[in-house]
Amino acid sequence: MAKRRGGRPVLHIVQGGVENGDKRWLEHAAVRRRIADHWVVPKSVVVGDHVVIYIRGHGLFATATILTPPRPRKSWHRRYGAAVGSVRLIDPPISLKVFRRAIPALQWTRYPRSITTPEPAIAARLRELIRDRRKYRATEIDEQGLEHASLDELRAVALMRAAPRASVRRRLVAARKRAAAIKAYALARAAGYCEFCGNAAPFRMEDGEPYLESHHILRLADEGPDHPRNVIGVCPNCHRRAHHAADRIRIKNRMRRRD
Repeated sequence: MAKRRGGRPVLHIVQGGVENGDKRWLEHAAVRRRIADHWVVPKSVVVGDHVVIYIRGHGLFATATILTPPRPRKSWHRRYGAAVGSVRLIDPPISLKVFRRAIPALQWTRYPRSITTPEPAIAARLRELIRDRRKYRATEIDEQGLEHASLDELRAVALMRAAPRASVRRRLVAARKRAAAIKAYALARAAGYCEFCGNAAPFRMEDGEPYLESHHILRLADEGPDHPRNVIGVCPNCHRRAHHAADRIRIKNRMRRRD
C-alpha cells in the first residue's frame, strides 16, 4: 500500500536517458501500455507512488506509477530499481528552464543529475504544472516565460489559436503572445547561424546569446507572419539585404525556396 501525504501518493522525480533507449521506450510504453522492470528510483518508494521522468535535453517527459517494491540493482552500486507502468507522456515536455521558473523553490532544478522526492507543497505545484501542460499543451506559458521555453514549447505557442468565442482582449493577447513565440522559435531554430547564408551570428549579446534577427518571408497579407515556417532567423546583413538590396526580389524568392 502506498504511503500517502495529504491523501495522495508520494511524488518522485527520476531520470531517463536518450542514448540508452529510455526516451524511445517511454514513447512506445505510453501507447502500448508496457511495463519497465527495473527503473532507477529512490530507495524510499512504495507501490503506488507516482514518478515524473526527467530526460536531459527534453525536460519533464512522462509520468508513471511504481508497481513493485524497490530492490538493489546489481549493475549499479547503491542504486535501487522498481517496476513502473501506467506511463503517460507530457506533450510537449516541460523544459528545465520553464520548470525552474515555475517552481524556483525546488533546488533540484539547478543541478538535475540525480533523483529526488519533493516536499508535499512543491509536489502539489508540480502536479498542477503537469496538469496544465496536458490541458493547454504549452500555451499556458506567459509572454515573459517564452524566453525560457524550449523549441517544442515555442512551436506549440506559435501555432496556438484563440478560442472561437474569445473576447477581443483575449484574442489580442493570444495574437501578441503567438507573434512573440514565432520570433523566438525562429531564432532558437537557427541555433546561432543565419538560416539564409549559413554564417555564424556576427556577435554575442550581453547574456551570451548569439545575435540574429527574425525576418518574415511573407507579408501578413500573404498569411506569412502567422506561422513559424514563414519566419526565419537571419544575420543583420541578410536581413538588410532582404529589405533594401537591388536584388531583394531574388533574395526573397531564395528564402522561400530554402530547404
